[in-house]
Amino acid sequence: AGMRAIFILTIFYIGSLLSAESFTSQSPFSCCPFSQQLLRSDSQNRMSLNLVPLSKFAELSAFFSDPDSRLCIDQDGTFTADNGDIYQLCLAEEEDLPDLSRFIVASFGADAIRLSQDLNAFERMLMKPAAELLNGYSGIVAFAEVLSGLRQRLNLRLSSSEMNISAPAIKGLTRDEKLKASSQDSIVLALAKKHDGNDWHIDVIASVELRLEICDAKIPFTLPWLDRIERRAASLIGLGKNMAGDLKPYLSTLCVDEQFRGKRIGRSLVHCVEEIAASWGHSRLYLHVDPENTAAYELYKSEKYNDVGKRWNPFWAGEAAYIGYFVKNLEKPPKTANPTQLR
Repeated sequence: AGMRAIFILTIFYIGSLLSAESFTSQSPFSCCPFSQQLLRSDSQNRMSLNLVPLSKFAELSAFFSDPDSRLCIDQDGTFTADNGDIYQLCLAEEEDLPDLSRFIVASFGADAIRLSQDLNAFERMLMKPAAELLNGYSGIVAFAEVLSGLRQRLNLRLSSSEMNISAPAIKGLTRDEKLKASSQDSIVLALAKKHDGNDWHIDVIASVELRLEICDAKIPFTLPWLDRIERRAASLIGLGKNMAGDLKPYLSTLCVDEQFRGKRIGRSLVHCVEEIAASWGHSRLYLHVDPENTAAYELYKSEKYNDVGKRWNPFWAGEAAYIGYFVKNLEKPPKTANPTQLR
């Protein structure tokens, strides 16, 4: 199973490099070969980091003015850790993506092989070097896939002359054009600060992504072109014909550093994404959550996300067919008047 995972990740990445050629003429932030991706982590090959604060965007004025929404984030969009470090809630830009990719891989894990606790000391000594080698390789492949996917999904927004959190510009486009444009126009939020002693890197403790997705319950791949392939394959067996819906806001890749969990950071990011989705003119926000991920499942249930009741379950889906597909109504009910005010 471990080797199969490595093989699949490798094939995905090779395919992403081939598909990236279509981005070359569109944006200076196009995908690049693996060796160049690694070089981007070198300070000599990177531009300065901007960490655009979300508090500068008028669309989020309601979020930052409401303590019940921002929770642990102050009105200036910052979070102060127990040790005094200050992290800014910001919009991820091109030069932030390598460090953000490392954080995402570390949060979700990239180990292809985990040694069984049933092994004795001698067996673990024999197998550990090989496992570490394979895990190191799978980590590199996972990093390359995540970084390539982020660059593809953020392509249009990063190539814009000015960073913004406005809705993807898809009005007037055909359905195929809308699907292609929305797959390149994500927003990624990060709670981060510049790395101490090295302004070319950032320390990320939380992140989340918002984009438009078809409401067919399909779990998106990291690389958008794979979604198009899978939907075409599914259509050949009659799946999705009665499930395809309009493009709606979709929350994904919510992750919080293990050391900072329990401080309501994840809940605050969810509220922020909901505010952005509402500013796009939408009344619903969708997401996937694994019921076995107790912390995430309970978070979304407590935030009034409800199971849509349908699953993307082609025969190749495997255990992914059991991942929950949830939605929340973003329309806020009118505030009821205080009885004392009616007297």
